[in-house]
Amino acid sequence: MELNEAFEAAGALGRAQIIILIATSLMNLQTGFTVLENVFLAKTPPYHCGNHSGYSKEESVPLEGALGGYATCTEYAYPGTGDNQTRGCGQWEFNTEVAGRSIVSDWSLVCGKDVLPGLAQTMVVAGFGIGSLLAGPVSDKFGRRYTIIVALVVFNALGLSVSLAQSYVVFVILRFLVGSVFKAIRIPVMNLLFESLIPEHRAFFGVIPTSLVSVGLMLMSGIAYLVRDWRYLNIVLMVPSVIMMLFAWMLPESVSWLLSQNKPAEAEKTMQKIAAFNKANNFPSPALSATGCDAGIPLDGANANDEAVSKGGSGLKVLAELFRQPTVTVTVVLSWNWLTCGLTYFGFALSTGGLAGNPYLNFFLSSLMDFIALIIVTTLLKRLGTMKTLLFGFVMLSVTLLGVIVIDFSGSASPTAEVFRTIFAFLGRFFTWFAAQPSILMMSDLFPTPMRNTGTAIVHLVGNVGGILAPQLLYLDKYISNISWLVMLGCCLLSSVISLLLPETVGYKQPETPEDLRELFANNRLIKFGGDRAGRSETGESAGNAAAI
Repeated sequence: MELNEAFEAAGALGRAQIIILIATSLMNLQTGFTVLENVFLAKTPPYHCGNHSGYSKEESVPLEGALGGYATCTEYAYPGTGDNQTRGCGQWEFNTEVAGRSIVSDWSLVCGKDVLPGLAQTMVVAGFGIGSLLAGPVSDKFGRRYTIIVALVVFNALGLSVSLAQSYVVFVILRFLVGSVFKAIRIPVMNLLFESLIPEHRAFFGVIPTSLVSVGLMLMSGIAYLVRDWRYLNIVLMVPSVIMMLFAWMLPESVSWLLSQNKPAEAEKTMQKIAAFNKANNFPSPALSATGCDAGIPLDGANANDEAVSKGGSGLKVLAELFRQPTVTVTVVLSWNWLTCGLTYFGFALSTGGLAGNPYLNFFLSSLMDFIALIIVTTLLKRLGTMKTLLFGFVMLSVTLLGVIVIDFSGSASPTAEVFRTIFAFLGRFFTWFAAQPSILMMSDLFPTPMRNTGTAIVHLVGNVGGILAPQLLYLDKYISNISWLVMLGCCLLSSVISLLLPETVGYKQPETPEDLRELFANNRLIKFGGDRAGRSETGESAGNAAAI
């Protein structure tokens, strides 16, 4: 029987899938913590220049601003003399009684060093990029299960070590390494989940772990409110991955990956273990040997490149195939879309602290908007499919960004303008998920099996550029008004156009070879192009009819 039929006979949503779902959910909970904990680790408490030795605060620090607060970056050059000449501060006093300790207060990352907190966030996302580059090939070479287990041990060791950092440099290096190893867990575990689900369950159950990213962010705002010392906060935020490490050995290997590596005997053995674990009755033995293509043999009509890839060719052959048609279209479009999602999401998320109101409450509410968005996206994906949902997300995100730009260019500081600015910031994160979630599904549903991990890794690698640029663009707003929002708007508009090149995927089986992908492109695009071939494969047509119903 075919692989999807075998999973259905073994229990489409049995205990094996639940174990994988729990592991994936914990990792996505950890995702929210790892990606944005810098918002709280690097928060800036109230501060001002410190006193000169032997002089009072009034003699040492001038007043500034309409409210007459003590200066944050200048001090009297000659305190106690009545000379008002100033110079840059040499030391600072931070009010940590309410805001708590952060890396900013511990290492005085203010004034001339105020770019460093944002750079710390950039280095984490840069680590994601390196991890994406390495995680895909490693996981495609050694398997999903082995990669997950080894990476979990390293990730937890590095993550807990962050709390011991005694300098900014050590902190940044450790956070970079944490980001690098993080991708070696998340990419394989997400692919393992999708490869263990039959097509009709992927859209719904694929959203459950992703929704926990938002749950993690909401939890983090509450945890950060209660634990205001950044060293203890970091330890608490490592709990999900530590729990996952305790039962990661129970995860099965991906049957789809084993078949793509031309290991039918191991695939059959794993399939039998899954069926036994799920307590499936009358499961056939053997179950997979009846269909040649499921054992790594290419479908009729596949060319030589398809055959090499379907049999799990070398890493260079798999990488080269990602840049041949039709796979190159998937690689380029999804990479740009993911870059755009990362840029807008981090842009809105990192600017939350600058909004009017309580920063912890603002972060919680914006994260709640993420969760609500995912619930709505799940419904839209079932009703509209991936393509229409994706296009809707980018169009609405463009409208939201345009609203932010109009308010900022108006220069209004009225309470009404602040309210609208906060609303648009929340809506920005809200609509980002309408583009991000279909993109996540497409990574799994468009890349052929032997190159799925590598393809997903490349998309994440390019997409991480958005997360790297976001804090730096926000910092540039100090010098070029609204440059960050204008760049985000341009990226969204371009994504809206090039996404039309991709086919619909909901209800269709994952492509095993590039030839399967060509069938998807030929039959399932919203807009037909001259090069598209007519005629739908039997499997695709039946799945499409089922999706339409």
